[in-house]
Amino acid sequence: GVHLVQRVPPPLHLHLSTSLQPMTPAPLRLLCRVWFGATLAVACLLLGAATRVLHLLPISLELSEDLSVSTAAVLFRLMLRVNPQIRVINTAREADWDRLAACSPAMILMNHTSFFDFFLFTALLPPRFVRRAHVRTVMSASIAQLPFLGRSIGDHAGSFKVYFQAKGAGFGKGDASDFSVDRARQEAETARMEAHIKRRGVLAFCPEGGMNKTPSEGLNPFRRGSFAQAAKYSTPIWGAALHGSTAAWPRDALLGGDPSTVALSLEQLTLLPPPVATATAADLAEACQEAMQRQVDRLATLARGGARTEGGATRARAS
Repeated sequence: GVHLVQRVPPPLHLHLSTSLQPMTPAPLRLLCRVWFGATLAVACLLLGAATRVLHLLPISLELSEDLSVSTAAVLFRLMLRVNPQIRVINTAREADWDRLAACSPAMILMNHTSFFDFFLFTALLPPRFVRRAHVRTVMSASIAQLPFLGRSIGDHAGSFKVYFQAKGAGFGKGDASDFSVDRARQEAETARMEAHIKRRGVLAFCPEGGMNKTPSEGLNPFRRGSFAQAAKYSTPIWGAALHGSTAAWPRDALLGGDPSTVALSLEQLTLLPPPVATATAADLAEACQEAMQRQVDRLATLARGGARTEGGATRARAS
């Protein structure tokens, strides 16, 4: 069966504690977006150049992909550093990432409400964890086709593609209820995912299948197909809950960077008893959605109430 893990929120580590008042004048908001766009462009250009160089080096493909993901984590973290109008609360301790790596192969679930989610999650990935756990993301094939950046966060980072048939599905566009895939093309990606799990790698993905346009109403139903490998290989499942992304980058805005507070928490959601787990993909989807909804709600309460460590608020730091 599926055992939900009950966890007490760990001591908090706050990052980028500087923030602006919620009611931001339009000219200041525009200035923040222009600055954010400029820093995002620089980060993406540097990432594009770096991953192309790494791809040409005489090193293993796995190492090249690990270094590409680690480079993205460092660059996006620096990008957040120079955008102090975005206050980041990170409750995930280094020990939590170490525990996750130790129990790999594993899966990380993320709730998805904004384009900002990808940058926030990647920025808070410890490079040491990336190299140890070989974390790879699952993304819509349309994202991997973005000019210049697409290859860096797609093929060069070892990401796995989902070939949705509906145009724009999984990318915050198109028919939000149509998650049908091109089966012929998807079979090859599924085989790659299974090989990655067998090598004790970590998979990170959005189980809702696409961007949630009504996050205030709760998580969208988790797609059962997303949990097929977890049921097959009895992999532990963790949740990386994200909060505030729509405030930092409104869903319909061309650019983000608005003054806001965003947050991330990392918790283990389920334990599958070895050596044989009887949970089906449907069981896992239901159990994980229930557990992650509670995690998301706790994080939202923490962020709205103002996070503090046991010794009070702390300044931003790199890890």
